[in-house]
Amino acid sequence: MAKKHLFFPGQKILLKPHSQLYKGTYEVTVHEITRNSLRVTMPYDNGRIVLLAVGTEVEIKGANTVFQSKIVDKEHSENSTLTIAIPECVRESQHQNNTGPKIIAVTSGKGGVGKTNFVINVAIALAKKGLRTFIIDADLGTANVDVLLNIHPKYTLQDLVEGTKDNILDIIVEGPEGIQIVPGSSGFQSLADLSENELSNVIKKFEPLQEYADVIIIDTGAGLSRNVIKFVLAADEVIVITTTEPHAITDAYAIIKVLDDKDSTLNTKLIVNRVDSKNEAVKIIKRMESVVERFLNIKVTGLGYIFEDPNIRKAVKNYTPFIKYSPHSLAAKCITGLADKINPLNKQTDNMSNKSFLAKLKKIFS
Repeated sequence: MAKKHLFFPGQKILLKPHSQLYKGTYEVTVHEITRNSLRVTMPYDNGRIVLLAVGTEVEIKGANTVFQSKIVDKEHSENSTLTIAIPECVRESQHQNNTGPKIIAVTSGKGGVGKTNFVINVAIALAKKGLRTFIIDADLGTANVDVLLNIHPKYTLQDLVEGTKDNILDIIVEGPEGIQIVPGSSGFQSLADLSENELSNVIKKFEPLQEYADVIIIDTGAGLSRNVIKFVLAADEVIVITTTEPHAITDAYAIIKVLDDKDSTLNTKLIVNRVDSKNEAVKIIKRMESVVERFLNIKVTGLGYIFEDPNIRKAVKNYTPFIKYSPHSLAAKCITGLADKINPLNKQTDNMSNKSFLAKLKKIFS
């Protein structure tokens, strides 16, 4: 299990402003954390809001740290908040306090359910929150993250496997909002046929990602292929995507059943895509949770849903992620909400293994 972060939502911390007018120390509650800032509830003094201006220098005292900073933004609403910059030294500690990046494998029982589109858009939503987000396009044989983004990588995972490139950082391409993409290739299928020494050399090339990433999202292939299952088993969290169509739901159950046979302790979540209403999504999620609980040993939790939205199709035609094409659309709002649930900084502790992704991946492929 990962160590606690320095800050987490709901935590009580102390805020002391360097102000001529307000000289007290006030207890505030952490509302949200990004890599660069801390959003807290507005401080009160004897029932009145402490009116601190943007630019006011403050001292922040948490359970494990004290630092000097300043207010960079404020919002007056039903739940008024202040946004405080997190100094670089504190950002490094916040990151290093984790055992490594959170690894999320996204898969589906069949193709055409919007899996890759989800991966791209949720990665952007996480990056906008200040997280260093990487996508590994492991959709073996039909890699298409680069296609949807209309980017043309010079090198892919095939170059890494074949030794054309020796450093994974040399094949990474940057996408919207600074997301980092490891382009896939059908050549990556040869991993299953590598000798132990060859495999060890290839897996080692993934090591820099653990230093640079906060979140790594693996876009696996659809279906029940051996390589899909191996990538999924190496992740901290598995997200299964389905739609409301009966055959998609049946296929989603099939892949969950296979995962149950391999490792019943997996942290598995379900997302229903292209729903017409919240009620429709809730019914499908409850039905799936009930069936899985009754017939399998694995536990599946509904993570959420994404509305059917014409903006998605328009965005795809324009080679633009829909969260950027139409940021206020129903689908974009759903993605933002899902990113909040996935965000490792929004949990006091993460359900993550002490064993690194690379160690698990090497063991599994061996």
